[in-house]
Amino acid sequence: MEKIPAYKETYWHYQYQLGAHYVIPLLRRWGLEPGGMQVLDIGCAEAGVLYALCEAGAQGVGMEISPSRLFLAKHFTADTRSPLHLIAADIFHLPVKPEHPPFSLILLRDVFEHLPEKEKAFAVLAALMPEGGHLLLTFPPFYSPFGGHQQMLKSFLRRMPYFHAAPGPLWQLIRRFIEKYDANPGFLQEMQKLRNNRISIARIKRLARTHNLVIAGEKYYLSRPSYKLRYGWPVLSAGLLGQIPVIRELFITGAAILLRKQ
Repeated sequence: MEKIPAYKETYWHYQYQLGAHYVIPLLRRWGLEPGGMQVLDIGCAEAGVLYALCEAGAQGVGMEISPSRLFLAKHFTADTRSPLHLIAADIFHLPVKPEHPPFSLILLRDVFEHLPEKEKAFAVLAALMPEGGHLLLTFPPFYSPFGGHQQMLKSFLRRMPYFHAAPGPLWQLIRRFIEKYDANPGFLQEMQKLRNNRISIARIKRLARTHNLVIAGEKYYLSRPSYKLRYGWPVLSAGLLGQIPVIRELFITGAAILLRKQ
């Protein structure tokens, strides 16, 4: 078997710590105990978060569209004691149907912002949820400092907040700079997709109301947990700032919203 690069293992451990130290405590704070849960993790990547949930007693199904990430997920989760199934699929071509044994929790961790056709995607999620079931979405709002995921670039722009939301003519100038000078110009395609399918807290809440889902928990960060694990920055809750519509879209770097189907 080909040796797994060390940085891939490091990234899996990052996912696992995010699940164990932040996702699970949040769920418990909101009255949800992973033990006995049936979890569907859409866009599970290398499945580190799902592994942590299963280690805490959940049973999980992880879906990932990338073959290479799915391969790594199967490698890293081979020793889990709780049932964990990994399948290749995307949200618009799900192998599970609403009549599937109900999932207690559907999880999209930093996935929903990348999806096109958000109304269609939300309808799919709502159809999969049983009465009393939960959906957890974590995401950086588009208009937040790094809502364009520009930290994935290689030039000085990776440290520059807000430029991803620049108006059209300025954005075209920035695009040309990235194409010519940044060592990761391929990421422009993803940044453009984020611009075309902008997500906000307000939009999530509108979609929830449309599909008869209610807010069961919400948590907003000025500095999100992933920054702590990846960059060593302190985790900072948004506090009162996270309760002010519009303003919070601009200043928080991460949102976690738990929805329940009535």
